[in-house]
Amino acid sequence: MTIAAGWVRTLDNGAEELIFCSDSRLSNGKRFDHCQKTFRFARSDAILCFAGGTDWAYPMIVAAINAADLHLPSQTRALGLAKFKSHVVNILNQMQREVHNFARGENVPDVTFLFGGYDWWAKCFRLWRIEFDETTSQFRSDERTGSNRFGSLGKIEIAGDPEWADAMRDNLKKLAQSRYGLDMRQPDTAKFDLEPFEVIRDLLKGANANDSIGGAPQAVKVYQYLNSADVGIFWPQVVGGRLFLAGRPLLEYECATVKSVLDPESLNSTWSSGRTAEAVTQIQKATENDHMRSADENPAAPEIPDEAVQPGGPPDAAR
Repeated sequence: MTIAAGWVRTLDNGAEELIFCSDSRLSNGKRFDHCQKTFRFARSDAILCFAGGTDWAYPMIVAAINAADLHLPSQTRALGLAKFKSHVVNILNQMQREVHNFARGENVPDVTFLFGGYDWWAKCFRLWRIEFDETTSQFRSDERTGSNRFGSLGKIEIAGDPEWADAMRDNLKKLAQSRYGLDMRQPDTAKFDLEPFEVIRDLLKGANANDSIGGAPQAVKVYQYLNSADVGIFWPQVVGGRLFLAGRPLLEYECATVKSVLDPESLNSTWSSGRTAEAVTQIQKATENDHMRSADENPAAPEIPDEAVQPGGPPDAAR
């Protein structure tokens, strides 16, 4: 099964991103930890992820991605995000209706999709949860408009196994309250950064081979300028770890241009071009530069010369 989340991230400079993040494990009589669960559309302003049965999710996602390329208004983004979402839901429903020769109850998809992107018409990120409604026998979408009981931190949606979804919500609430106050509104400008990723990271570090979640975290994002990217993530750390993309570790000889590479511990990110070794060098440079900026912004308190300390205690100037 899965743990997954989609949220609007706000950077220090005020820019926003929509991020979908999940684990990478599929379970069906075995554990397969290098499986893609987060996807981008070629139109580049929309992303998709799933939690649940892959026998439903994979053929439906492939159909939706291909349909977006076939449909010219979708391909060119002339079809706005909300209407494109409706087009995707129509495809999911068409796929479900084509199922036949099924055992009792096996025509009910046990899968949840998260869909979202940047709406150029509304000038904001939008996020939907898509689930199958047994009463109407079709998929329905519900848009996330609020912060899902996370103060003023912004839009977020969580999907996955009930036990893991509950654990993520509880852990994220504790983390958010430790940083933004019990009401999660301190200061007034407080917004989600990478806290949901941190919680998924920690859940995966604590997972074992028998759990229904596992593998490396994976993520995709959409920028406000209508581009999207797969996020490369070193796992379990930069030094001695491997660079994962869409849940799969890159082979040592693979060369890839990755718009966003993330250190899961420091949360520093950079872009990378080349093999994993080059990516390690680039993320380490980004971390060093971040440390230098932090030192410049928060210089250490000046040391008091030894000669300024007199017997019986420091002089008034040094108190």
